[in-house]
Amino acid sequence: MNKHNYSRINEVLYHEVLENGLNVYLLQKKGFYKSYATFSTNLGSIFTTIKSKDGDVIELPNGIAHFLEHKLFEQDNEDVSSLFAKNQARVNAFTQNNRTTYLFSCTNNLKQNLDLLLNFVQFPSFTEKGVNKEKSIIEQEIKMYEDDPNTVAYMTLLKSIFTDHPVRNDILGTIDSINKINVDILTKIHQTFYNPENMVLFVTGNFIAEDLIEHIKKNQANIEFNDDYSLVNNIPIQDEIAKKKSIELNLEVNIPNYLLAIKQLPTDLSKENMMKKELVMAMLVDLVFGKSSSNYKHLIQSGLINDSFGIDITFEETYGYFLIGSETQLPQKLDSALKDILSNLQNFEIDELEFFRTKKQIIGGFIQALNSLEYIANQFTKYYFQGSSLFDILDIADSITIKDVKEAVNSLSNEESYSTITVFPIKNDA
Repeated sequence: MNKHNYSRINEVLYHEVLENGLNVYLLQKKGFYKSYATFSTNLGSIFTTIKSKDGDVIELPNGIAHFLEHKLFEQDNEDVSSLFAKNQARVNAFTQNNRTTYLFSCTNNLKQNLDLLLNFVQFPSFTEKGVNKEKSIIEQEIKMYEDDPNTVAYMTLLKSIFTDHPVRNDILGTIDSINKINVDILTKIHQTFYNPENMVLFVTGNFIAEDLIEHIKKNQANIEFNDDYSLVNNIPIQDEIAKKKSIELNLEVNIPNYLLAIKQLPTDLSKENMMKKELVMAMLVDLVFGKSSSNYKHLIQSGLINDSFGIDITFEETYGYFLIGSETQLPQKLDSALKDILSNLQNFEIDELEFFRTKKQIIGGFIQALNSLEYIANQFTKYYFQGSSLFDILDIADSITIKDVKEAVNSLSNEESYSTITVFPIKNDA
């Protein structure tokens, strides 16, 4: 087992690739009473096509990654959650655009819970009756989200940014698409993406790594998947131009909501630079819109934003975007104010003291977050599938200069990359 020493944060990461190709990472946290594990595959909603060895291409129904996640929790008519509960553990899962993750936390019975996790994810129990039952459950989930203003606004905005990238498709799929799912396609997808070579297991908590890896090896002995199918990487290359400039909706909200999206070019950088770009942009955004910035103070004092104001940064290999928004009674004025700030960023002077404060804040926040097992496990998985390590953040953050941040201004100042959505309350004519 390989050991990676991170002396700066006093952490040791253990890593081993098992005979079946599964990457296992173990992070001991002495003094913690809880353990946390994630078992992840890079199957997400943006993957739409697989191909057989013979060249046969299969188009995947939208929502199949999420559907498969749901189905794995039903094993021979027994709910997996109840099995974990008997072992004093809490289990969950989530599907995102780029990956699916299964996880649990426990204070006891770590080895037994790891066996449960590995077994239910790797050995599905698919029946046509169970698949049809799941369709009705997910159909209700789809309808629920169709009634949620935040989800509707977010998905509408993604569709206005991207013309043909599959990130614009809902992770849950549609009622029509999930009705195309059957046992055969679920089996093919599971064999393709849940192959141990395509997955990563991360465990952190108070355990002895050498002992735990031997237990995991026994569980995984003789477990192999076929490689009859492989992913077809047919995601179209993106430019910076947003598909639509602005959209207005009337939904069930009490206060108007305004959201500005700024489309980004695909990262097409080295994996290390992807993390650096994310950190650079986080610093830039904090300097421009952080709570200590003059821009934020002006926006809040002018009544253009309230405490709901927030910014989200998303960078992946094939797409990226910023979201900036707030509840506001003055959406048009907020639109003008934000775009005025962004259009003048070329003249934005970065104060050296503020730059180092921001860097220190990011580094300090990361070190503090290492007290959260959930943060460590989930963020480690995120960066793993991007080809980098969570624990590289400190060194990369240290390497960032004011020049790096200044050069990143162009990522926010191109008006052709802007798309906005304003959600107004539904008018009551009564």
